[in-house]
Amino acid sequence: MTPKSIERALERYRAYKDEDVRGRLKAFGPLILESAVLANELTDADLKVLRDPTDEELMAAAKGGETILGLGLVEINPESFKRDLKRMGHVLLNSLEASDAFRAAAEQFSWAPFAEPGFVRVAEADPMGALSETDDMIAGLSPELVDVWALPVLGLTLRAYLDRFANEISGRLIGLEERKPSYSRRLTCFCCGADPDVAAVSATNNHGNVKKLYCGACGARWTFERIRCARCGDDAVSDLSYVSDESDDSHRLHVCAACHAAMPTLFAPGDDLTFQPDVESIVLTGLEEAYKQAVLEGTVPEKVLKEGDATVAGRGPGKGMV
Repeated sequence: MTPKSIERALERYRAYKDEDVRGRLKAFGPLILESAVLANELTDADLKVLRDPTDEELMAAAKGGETILGLGLVEINPESFKRDLKRMGHVLLNSLEASDAFRAAAEQFSWAPFAEPGFVRVAEADPMGALSETDDMIAGLSPELVDVWALPVLGLTLRAYLDRFANEISGRLIGLEERKPSYSRRLTCFCCGADPDVAAVSATNNHGNVKKLYCGACGARWTFERIRCARCGDDAVSDLSYVSDESDDSHRLHVCAACHAAMPTLFAPGDDLTFQPDVESIVLTGLEEAYKQAVLEGTVPEKVLKEGDATVAGRGPGKGMV
């Protein structure tokens, strides 16, 4: 995560056609940016890397073995983490259009339970697992406050702490792997075990267009087969198709007829240094909402599930498909 790339991406989509997407970017863009700033400010006193993974451990994780964070290679300072949860919480609260009651509840909320050593040890090894076990700690908060404020703050603070480590080992793994299809690759993040948030197909210097998956939980990225479902692993060409807005072919959903997943996918105009996956994942929510609505309305054409490409009608999210 680099602040400049996030700033450029947010500026690029400031006048985006989808009002709901613009609202999400306005609300959560500052938090993503602050997460990148925080990641670059952390010192060894905040996050200790106990050792680097070996090449053998990286390859084993990529094939479905123990995740890299599951090996216990990093250690988060609980006091630093509590400090930065408060910092990130203030950033998000300032960017949200929230009621006085919402703000009062957020300001009174204590992050102390999330800084207990027991929780931090779980979070540094399995960030998504930690997020799924927060019911007792967020008891009493409204569902809106949990979904819109508490969990995004917790998730992106964890992301800031793990991002530099995940980025470094991602580069190593990509260098180790052979540049050809490898259907033994795992479907979840090799670093933390979370499901990938977004895929991107972008140009490389020596290997043409390559598809990578990106993890929003820790910041890892890894090469993935273009003709393969990122959710279930199905590699039958007849089961896979792309859905896109007719006026924007760079943002697509990779739809799988076998498991009915729709993976948000960016066809990047440049290489993977010229786009920001965290911002793009928000931009792609507009297409995801349109597709979900089309499924509910029964207007998804059969060929989306059986025969190849289809497009979302360019009339805004939720307006059906043609």
